[in-house]
Amino acid sequence: MRDGRLSTWFPALAERNIRLYVIGQSVSVLGTWVLEVTLNLCLWELTRSPALLGLLNFLLYGPAMVVFPLAASRLTALNARRVTMGVLLAGLALALALVTLAGMGALTAPALLAIALVRGLLNGVEIPSRQMLLTTSIGHPDQMGSAVAMNTMVYQLARMTGPGLAALSFGALGPTWGFAGAALGLAFMWVCLRGLRPGQQVSGLPAEPGRQGVRGAIDFVRGDRYGRLFLPSMACMALFATSYQTLVPVLADRVFGDTTHWTSMFFAAAGGGALIAAVVLATRVGDGVLDRVQVALPWAVAVAVLAQGFSPWPMLTAASFAVIGFGNTLLAAGTTAVLHRRVPPDARNGLIALLLMAFNGVMPLGQLLAGALAEHLGVQRAFQALGTMLLVSLLLLFVPRWWRLGRLEWRAERI
Repeated sequence: MRDGRLSTWFPALAERNIRLYVIGQSVSVLGTWVLEVTLNLCLWELTRSPALLGLLNFLLYGPAMVVFPLAASRLTALNARRVTMGVLLAGLALALALVTLAGMGALTAPALLAIALVRGLLNGVEIPSRQMLLTTSIGHPDQMGSAVAMNTMVYQLARMTGPGLAALSFGALGPTWGFAGAALGLAFMWVCLRGLRPGQQVSGLPAEPGRQGVRGAIDFVRGDRYGRLFLPSMACMALFATSYQTLVPVLADRVFGDTTHWTSMFFAAAGGGALIAAVVLATRVGDGVLDRVQVALPWAVAVAVLAQGFSPWPMLTAASFAVIGFGNTLLAAGTTAVLHRRVPPDARNGLIALLLMAFNGVMPLGQLLAGALAEHLGVQRAFQALGTMLLVSLLLLFVPRWWRLGRLEWRAERI
């Protein structure tokens, strides 16, 4: 397989473990996106409240802020598969419960919020366990960047297609089929993980005494010039630029007048941009592209968020979502891959927790903020406020470095 055409373009696919993981991940994440967007559409249909949408998405991701460090600190190369498979079974049970409630016509706003809370707790364990499983199943350390990018690529492909499938199935068949599809995806991933062979812990730097877990990861990032800049950049992007999941149904309904059609269109645009970024990172040219564009990406995303607040045209809005998806993905996945290659092995689980808290953990706060802003200011003014806050954050992060360098430096490894 190492000589195969796919592995020539995507080096990580030369390894059997990565191929199995990627196949299972692509199906299960598609199901998860269908489930979460269906939850959003159900709640919107019941309440028409942007604030409650923000609360729903906070519950889907917010508990992970507490669970991430607790779960990641206990993960190892030896237990990652067992933990992941256990969480998949719990998620399958939750999806089947949703199928039952939908079939009985018993979906209410409190029930949806309670289910989102349980899903959020599961996410707090499932996401770090999947990342640990991926990074410790690789046989060759030089495939780390490609493997992380492949994982991101299938996630973004699901992100591009899942919301559209959710909107179409919801409009034509109701929520039951969306929840059933999520259950099938989780079951398929469980079967794929059963076929994984024991991997090895991929080393970054030699292990150093005293640098373990989250504490070791914090020490590592504080001592790494690249990490000190781009980890906070990830957090700012997560807070101000990823909250569109809450705002898309509101924007589609109140600005463009068709919730189902434009919800699927805008999510597909964001997913398409993200997919392009992940494909670029997964290929052999990914590192070079990342070094050249990583500094400029957050600024482009900030402009795109601002554009959402002024655009009266759906095609311009869709293009802006594509820029946001591309920039968020290239920055987050690229930073993750670079730091995983550098981290001491004893601090790898801590780095996973730190990265998840900086991006996935901050996202729920952005969802709450976006929902509150849309409730009080209107959806387009909410985008204007979020874009402005992102620009101010980037000025505080990047300008001091440019000042010390005495120039505008656009190469990631030089700033």
